[in-house]
Amino acid sequence: MMSARRQCVGLYHNTQGIYKTQLSISRSLAMLRRCLHSTPVKHDSAMPEWLAKILNDKADAPKLYRWTAKDHAQSEGVISAMSASSNRSDDARERVYIVGIGNLGRLFAAALARVPNPPLITLVVHRAGLLESWNEKPGLRLHSQSYVKDGRTDSDAITDLDVEMWAPSPEGRGHEIGPISNLIVATKAQDALPAVDRLRRYLSPDSAIVFTQNGMNKLWPPYGAIYSAARYTKSPNWVACVVTHGVFSLGPFESVHASPADVVLGSVNNNTANHERPYLVQKLLEASVLNSRWVPRADLWVMQVEKLVVNAVINPLTAILRCKNGLLFGYGEDGSCDNLDDSQGAVLRQIIDQLLEEASTVLTALAIVEMKDGGVLSHGVMEKSALVERLSLERLRAMVYRVGGVVRLNTSSMLQDVNASKGTEVREFNGWVVDMARYLESMPGAASSRFDVTTHKAMVSLVEGGHHLSKDKLGEYV
Repeated sequence: MMSARRQCVGLYHNTQGIYKTQLSISRSLAMLRRCLHSTPVKHDSAMPEWLAKILNDKADAPKLYRWTAKDHAQSEGVISAMSASSNRSDDARERVYIVGIGNLGRLFAAALARVPNPPLITLVVHRAGLLESWNEKPGLRLHSQSYVKDGRTDSDAITDLDVEMWAPSPEGRGHEIGPISNLIVATKAQDALPAVDRLRRYLSPDSAIVFTQNGMNKLWPPYGAIYSAARYTKSPNWVACVVTHGVFSLGPFESVHASPADVVLGSVNNNTANHERPYLVQKLLEASVLNSRWVPRADLWVMQVEKLVVNAVINPLTAILRCKNGLLFGYGEDGSCDNLDDSQGAVLRQIIDQLLEEASTVLTALAIVEMKDGGVLSHGVMEKSALVERLSLERLRAMVYRVGGVVRLNTSSMLQDVNASKGTEVREFNGWVVDMARYLESMPGAASSRFDVTTHKAMVSLVEGGHHLSKDKLGEYV
């Protein structure tokens, strides 16, 4: 008689058929429960590279020293504009630090600066040249949609901000930084946790850390608790966002808020579930520009998963094909319906389906694990069968094609990074799916369970290899 494990393997390789009826969903849930039982998980056999690197680092957290825009101006023999915030009472509990001052960092800074009774805000830059840019043209500018329509820059500069660079050696850079109560991490996804880990000396259980990145936050189970236990006696309040605003850059400290939308906030480690929300979260919820709302932890997990799936399809494919988003879904360069050769369209549809089917299989199994007592989804707001259906191939496909139509005229962030010869977030999207497959395969008794994530591995390899392929060549590769 076929074992439950072997049944599970067959189930994983026939994902599309699982979801056609409610009866098949119920059977799928029962079978997955048998495959992914509640035995404790061994983490060492599938530990991702980022976590292994951190755990192998036994060095103390570095001391960091601040170098301000004013310090830089004086060192260059010029006069710097004094930030107005320097004249205000500085309560460290109400100062917000923003690490990563790209488009999202600017959006969050501008939004917080405009709330009633705004917090003190410090922009933390990563190189001295940005201190110089601030001194040459003080102020952060976030222009509205009018710039897109007629090129009008209608936003006044926000100068009531401090700008600093933090370095691990004094070298005349003034005083050591102090405790950090409020931190927004707006870096690229691959840089977010390293940036926070570098600051761990200055974080406490009362600190609120808000992550704005795409992809799944690394501090979710299964590996977040391992990281936190290795670095903290009691971890800070980890808060993650799902950001749907569209923002593009005009240069240092200047962006256009091209597509206003919303921000969803929620707790990753559940520290804020049973007591008053941190000061930083309250201020973000007050920021009308962000249009923010707080959601339960389980809802946030599902929303991040869904956005990750969209990014794991659109970003790598556009980076490899060197095309706008719409070309993946049959649109032309101008956003109209394209007369794609049907064979090429079929190739792309097949590749998209492969990515979605692999993701659906992994995510469904992972969701079953997280529905156990104590898991992220153990107190979720939806029935298990409804969540399995939500993560089905058909539902994910409909979501990706819907989003693809909305963003058809855009150039993906990953293609922008490739064109600028920068590192990409492909390991945060497709690589995360691969890491979760390895995690599920490492569970006790799961030796016969294998998850096919070949297409996601191919995306990582092709993007990191800098490959530029035609649709047909990509089809042959995957």
